[in-house]
Amino acid sequence: MPDRFAEIESFVKIAESGTLSEAARRLGLSLAATSRRLSQLEARLGVMLIRRNSRHLSLTEEGSLLYDRAGRALSAIDDVETDVMRRATEATGLLRVVTTIGAARMRLAPLFRHYAALHPDVAIHLETAAQATNIVETGHDIAICFDPPPDSALTMKRLTDNPRLLCAAPAYLNRRGRPGAIGDLLVHDNIVVGEAQQELWRSVVGSGHGPRVTLSTNDGDMARAWALDGAGIVIKSLWEVADDLDGGRLQQLLPHVALPAASIVALYVPGQGEMAKVRSCLDFLSRHLKKGWPVSPADRATPA
Repeated sequence: MPDRFAEIESFVKIAESGTLSEAARRLGLSLAATSRRLSQLEARLGVMLIRRNSRHLSLTEEGSLLYDRAGRALSAIDDVETDVMRRATEATGLLRVVTTIGAARMRLAPLFRHYAALHPDVAIHLETAAQATNIVETGHDIAICFDPPPDSALTMKRLTDNPRLLCAAPAYLNRRGRPGAIGDLLVHDNIVVGEAQQELWRSVVGSGHGPRVTLSTNDGDMARAWALDGAGIVIKSLWEVADDLDGGRLQQLLPHVALPAASIVALYVPGQGEMAKVRSCLDFLSRHLKKGWPVSPADRATPA
């Protein structure tokens, strides 16, 4: 199979250079190789493209047609290669990000608005989903999630830790009283989110015990709504309930109980982290999430 691109590139260089020898010099080829490429192209197309003698050459009508269109095509290829290579060092182009609904609305939307203002050449498309890890199929550049699956084949960057805490609404505490010790949780109404949190509750109340589960769900927003409605005690991340704590809608319980933090991570396809738009966005999020994090649970504690 002939190298069609090499033949056409050589023809364009010959047309631009005016002589075969100058074209050979620009291409870094021998005069014989350059002449051979031209002959192969003319044979494949079945037309003469260049009239030539030992000192002069000129384009035929067919040669002029090919030079005009091929020259523009090669120029377009050069332009797009330059643009693609620029994206390795300069943040530009469309950046597609997916995360959970609650995370996007509560914390990430303002940050991405700030990032877009700082990087006007980057267009941000932020989507929400119940699960935000399957970016190979969805075509997203980055997924931002809490505690990603350990078997993910994606590259993971930890952005920050998100402290967890026990909390309940004043209406619930007025009705059932405030727990003063871990053992009290066994007789309180507790809201559990997902199977993994069952284990977290067991680690809190002690080995061999399980929480008194009044309500359970796989939906974190639903669990928060139940807690706000006074249905029971819930374990939530500080990210999710910081505003509720500030507004007095929820109160932290047993602040001396240390719960493992949830990791907030970014997932992306291996190698794509070298793209400037991805790299700059991840650095920005990591820096601002740590700097602008809500006050720690200990500083928010309501006395037991």
